[in-house]
Amino acid sequence: MMGIKGLFLGSAAALAAFSGANAADAIVAAEPEPMEYVRVCDAFGTGYFYIPGTETCLKVGGRVRFDVKVGNAYAFKGDGLFTNLRSEIYTSSASDTEWGALKTNMTARFEYNPRYDVSTLDSNNTRTRLMVATIEFGGFTVGLQDSMFETFTYYAGNVANDDVIDYGPSEVAMIAYSYKADNGFAAFLALEDDGQIKSDGGSASDWPNVAGGIKYDDGTYLAALAAGYDESAEEAVIKARIGGKFGPLSVFLMGAWNTDGDIPNSYAPASRYGTSSTPVGWGDWAVWGGGAYKFTDKLTGNLQVAYTDSKILAATANVQWSPAAGFFIAPELGYTSWDNAIGDGDQWSGMVRFQRTF
Repeated sequence: MMGIKGLFLGSAAALAAFSGANAADAIVAAEPEPMEYVRVCDAFGTGYFYIPGTETCLKVGGRVRFDVKVGNAYAFKGDGLFTNLRSEIYTSSASDTEWGALKTNMTARFEYNPRYDVSTLDSNNTRTRLMVATIEFGGFTVGLQDSMFETFTYYAGNVANDDVIDYGPSEVAMIAYSYKADNGFAAFLALEDDGQIKSDGGSASDWPNVAGGIKYDDGTYLAALAAGYDESAEEAVIKARIGGKFGPLSVFLMGAWNTDGDIPNSYAPASRYGTSSTPVGWGDWAVWGGGAYKFTDKLTGNLQVAYTDSKILAATANVQWSPAAGFFIAPELGYTSWDNAIGDGDQWSGMVRFQRTF
C-alpha cells in the first residue's frame, strides 16, 4: 500500500512541475471588447442620441399619412374621389463647437397618388422630393427649406386645406440669419433663390429674393411682421399676424398686402386651381383667420376662413381625434368659392386624414 501511495504522490508532483514549466505556453482566450451602448443626448431636446464613437447627436423620425377625399377644394369644378399616400423621413444632427451648436436637418418625402396624366398616359404615380436639407451654425441657416417668410409667422390654421389661398413660397434655397432672445423677441433676414426663369430666357434669376421679419411670441400672445421682395417681379409683399391662447381656445388673424395686385409673385402666389389654365393671385390683399378649441386631451376642433381681393373665399373645418400618442384621425369639410377670371362657382370637399408621426 505504501508503494502505491508513493507512486501516486510522485506522479502528482511531476505533473505539477510540468504544468508550471509550461505555464508560459498556455493559450489564453481574448476578452470580448466592451459593448458601447447608445447614450441618450438631452442637450438638444428629446429624441436625440449620441452616434456611437462620436460626440454628435442624432434624431430620427418621420410620418405616414393617408388622405381620402370627395371633391377637391383646390380645383374649380373638382368633383370626384381622390386618395393620396405620403411618407416622410426626418433626420437631425447636432453637436457642440466652440462657436455654438452645429446642426443639420433633412426631410425626404415619398408620395403616391393613384392617378395618371391622361394626356401622356404616364402611370408613374410615385414622387420623391427633398423637402429640407439645411445646415445651421452661429445663427445662420443655409440650404433648402420652406421660406422663412412663411414659417416665421407660422403656417395658417391646423387644417389640411390651409393653403387653398397660399400664403408664401415653400422649399426654397436660402442663406438666412435669425436671432431669438429669451424674452420672446425674434428677427430674421434671408436671401432666397426664387428658381424662376429670367424674362430674357436665362436659366437663373439675376438676384436673390430678400425677406425679413420681426416678432414677439411668449407662448401665449403673438405679434409678427414679415416682408418679402421678389426681384423677378420687382414687387413686394408685407404680411402681419396676431394671435393668442385663452385656456382651451387659440385664435389667429393674418393679413397680407401686395404692392401690385395685378402681378402674382413668390410672396403672393398664384394658383391654377385644378383644370383652370388661368393662374389667379390674391389681387391687392388677402386675409386668413381661424382658431382651435381643445375639448379634451384627445379631441380638438379647428376652423379657418380666408378671403382675397380677387374674390376667392376658402373655409375649412375639422375635428382631430388622437386615440394614441402620435396618431390622429381628422374628418374635414371644406368650401371654396370663386368669382373671378377662372369662373363664377363654388366647390365643396370632404376628406378624412389618417396620420402617424414618430
